[in-house]
Amino acid sequence: MSLRSALLAIVVLAAACAVPIAAQQTLGDLVAQGGYDWLMGRWVATSDEGEKVEFRYDWALDKQAVVVDTIMGGFKYQGMAMLSPNGYDVLGFGADNRGGVWKGTWSEDPAGLVNGIEHTSPGGEVRKAEIVHSRVDADTMTIAIYAVDSSGSRSGEPWAKLTYKRQTAPAATIASTSEQTGGSADYQTLADLVSQGGYEWLIGKWGATKDDRTYQLEHTPILDKHAALVNVKIGDFQYRGMVTYAPASQEIAQVGVDNMGRIWKGTWEQGDEGAVHKVDVTRADGTTQKIQIVYIKGDNDTLKTKEYTIEGGSPTLRDELTFKRQKP
Repeated sequence: MSLRSALLAIVVLAAACAVPIAAQQTLGDLVAQGGYDWLMGRWVATSDEGEKVEFRYDWALDKQAVVVDTIMGGFKYQGMAMLSPNGYDVLGFGADNRGGVWKGTWSEDPAGLVNGIEHTSPGGEVRKAEIVHSRVDADTMTIAIYAVDSSGSRSGEPWAKLTYKRQTAPAATIASTSEQTGGSADYQTLADLVSQGGYEWLIGKWGATKDDRTYQLEHTPILDKHAALVNVKIGDFQYRGMVTYAPASQEIAQVGVDNMGRIWKGTWEQGDEGAVHKVDVTRADGTTQKIQIVYIKGDNDTLKTKEYTIEGGSPTLRDELTFKRQKP
């Protein structure tokens, strides 16, 4: 395995079917083979102004993904990285509590591990930067942030550079802040859309049983309700995704990964029966399956889902489930 492949695997700064597939290489495999697991864990630095900056990298889904948290004063970011079906590139995405949506790539550089990021603001402005991670020793690293111009060139001097120390104390938590309400920002948020559409009832834990199989579904608001996490468990199958909203394009997107290494990318919209999640599921062999899941409200404690497969542009009902709200 090349050094670049291993570097891509580890550090990049939203459910339904569970069909077994053949074993494939995971992010965890690449990290172990390359010896780059030193980055995993919690790292903290202090700026010259005395502000604490925290990065956290945690494994998820049997090491099919890395969850990334960043806290800097009042700014919070959460994202996830996953290995693409080609087995080499890592797909990264995330959101922050100021309405920003993020994506990024990783590459090797003489200076260290380079995270090339693209941030889209609520107004649609796109900015690019490079974040360079340099290992000092097992418990020390530096992170430098560079501006990137329109030609893709990195600036000569970093906008900021700090030295981070590994922390063994319990990690900070990015709270769900479910008690907060939308409408405080000068742009429309995911919380605003959920409230306007009357979908607050969807938040929380749900459970269903069919043919001796148990289904668990959970929607959790995060980042001051600018985004939401979706967790699904069906037997041994697990899925984790993130729902984000881009005010400029008015698109509600959901991206996720499961513990079989499949990538789920989709959007949300209003349908005749309820909220519709349209998603493309990419398997390890690169083939894609189109699925449509409709979420239908019964009462405040009952949720019905209809799952359709899409072939030739026509939907075919595959399964129906009735979920009951679970106590926290």
